[in-house]
Amino acid sequence: MKKVVPPLLAYLIVCIVAIILPASEGYNTVAWKLLVGQIYAVPILIIVALISFYVNRKTSPN
Repeated sequence: MKKVVPPLLAYLIVCIVAIILPASEGYNTVAWKLLVGQIYAVPILIIVALISFYVNRKTSPN
C-alpha cells in the first residue's frame, strides 16, 4: 500500500492544479482542463511510481 499512495497523490495534485489554472476562452471547461492535465499527470504518475518502487525495494529487509 505504501508503494501506491505517493504516485496517486502526485497524480491527483497535478489534476487539481490543471483544473485550477486558467485556460484560453474556448478551452475553459473542466473536461478540456482534465484532458490537458492528463498529458502532465500520466508521466508524473509513472516517474513517481518508479521512484517509489525503487526506494521501497532498497529499504526492504530482504
